[in-house]
Amino acid sequence: MKRGWIWLVLFIVYCTAVCWYFLQQPVADVPASLRGGPADPSTFMSAEQLQSAHRLATIEYLSYFISTPISWAVLLLIMLLGVSAWFRSRAEAWIRGSFFRLAVYIFLLLLTIEIIELPLHYYLHQLERSYGLTSQSLGSWLLDTAKSFGVNWLVSVPVVWLLYLAMRKSPRRWWLLGWAVSIPLTLFFTFIQPVVMEPIFNDFKPLQNEQLKQQILQLARQADIPTDQVYEVDKSKQTNTLNAYVSGIGSSTRIVLWDTTLQKLKPDEILFIMAHEMGHYVKRHVLWGTLWGIAESFLGFWLTYRLYGWISERWGRRLKVKGMLDIAALPILLLLVSILSFAASPADNAISRMHEHSADEYAIQLRKDPDAGIRAFQKLAADSLSDVNPPGLVQFFLGTHPTLAARIDYFEHYQPGGKS
Repeated sequence: MKRGWIWLVLFIVYCTAVCWYFLQQPVADVPASLRGGPADPSTFMSAEQLQSAHRLATIEYLSYFISTPISWAVLLLIMLLGVSAWFRSRAEAWIRGSFFRLAVYIFLLLLTIEIIELPLHYYLHQLERSYGLTSQSLGSWLLDTAKSFGVNWLVSVPVVWLLYLAMRKSPRRWWLLGWAVSIPLTLFFTFIQPVVMEPIFNDFKPLQNEQLKQQILQLARQADIPTDQVYEVDKSKQTNTLNAYVSGIGSSTRIVLWDTTLQKLKPDEILFIMAHEMGHYVKRHVLWGTLWGIAESFLGFWLTYRLYGWISERWGRRLKVKGMLDIAALPILLLLVSILSFAASPADNAISRMHEHSADEYAIQLRKDPDAGIRAFQKLAADSLSDVNPPGLVQFFLGTHPTLAARIDYFEHYQPGGKS
C-alpha cells in the first residue's frame, strides 16, 4: 500500500513537470535565424492558425506523455487485480483446445484495453473534428475502430500462440526462436501488409487525373520504380490532412495519393511530394529500416526474455500467474515490449530523420524545384495545423521527421551538390 502511494506521488510530480514543460512553450517559436523567412510559420499561417496549431500540439503532447505511463499502469493493474488470471480461467472454462482458449483470452484482454483507452481516443478524434482536421462521423470512426480491433485480434492470436509454443519447446531459447519467427512476419507487415490490409479501411482506384498520372509515372521511370499505375485513396472520409506514399515491393509496388492531397496541392507540389516518397524507395529506406528493426528486435527479445523470467520468478505469485507459460502473464510481456519500445524510440527516430532528410535531398535532385517543396510543406503545415518546430523533448521521443521548419529552411538554401 505504501509503495502505491509513493508511485502515485511520483506520477503527480511527473505530470506536473510535463505540464509545466509544455504549457510554457511559446507560440510559433522558431530559431532567430529563421524568423521572417519561409520557414517561419507566421509568414504562411494566420494568427488564428498559429494559435490553433499551438493549442492542438500542446494537448496532443500532453496526452501522449501522460497517457503512456498510464497505459503501463493499466497493464500492471490488470495483473495485480487478478483480471488477467480471471480471463484465463474463463477461457479455460468456456473453451476446449489451447489455441481457441488463447484466442478467447486475447479477445478479452484486448477488449478491456480498448475500452479503457476508448475515451482518450474519442476525445482526440473530437478534438481533430473541432479543429477541422477531420469530418469523419462518430459512426464511421467507431466502425474503423472496430475494424482495427478485429485486425489486431486476428493478427495477435497466431503471433502469441507461436511465441508460447516456442516457450514450451525451448524454455531457455524461446527468445531466439521468437526472434527468428518474427523476421518473416516483420517482412510481411512491412512490404505486403499495406497492400493487403489497407483496402479494409479505404477504397483505392486508379488516379483519375490522366495528365498528373503520366507525370508521376514519368518520375517513377526516372527513379526505376517498377509500376505502371498510380492510385488515389479516399482518405478524406477519415482526415483532412495530406499524404502520399510508395508501398509494396517488386510487382506489388504501388504509388498512392490521398484524395486530400489531390484536392489541396498544385501539380508541381504533388510531384515534389511524390519525388520525396520515391526517394525512400530508390534509397531502400524501408528495407534498411526493416533490417535495423530486425537487428534491434534481437536485443529486444533477449532483454524481454531476461526480464520476463526475473519478474515471473520474483513476483509471479503476487501477479497471480502460474509461471512463464501461463497465458495470464501476457500483460507482463506487453508491458515489457511497450517500455523497451519507448526506450528505443530516440534511436529509431534519429535513423528515421536521417532517411527523411535523404529523401528530401533526392526530391530536390529529381525535380530541381525546391520552391515547390517549400510551398508544399508550408501548405502541409498550415492545413494540418502542425507544430513546425516542436520542443526538444517531443522531437527526441516522437520526431520521426526533421522539423518542418528545418526542412523548409533546407529547401530554401539548397545548392547543387547537396550543400545548403
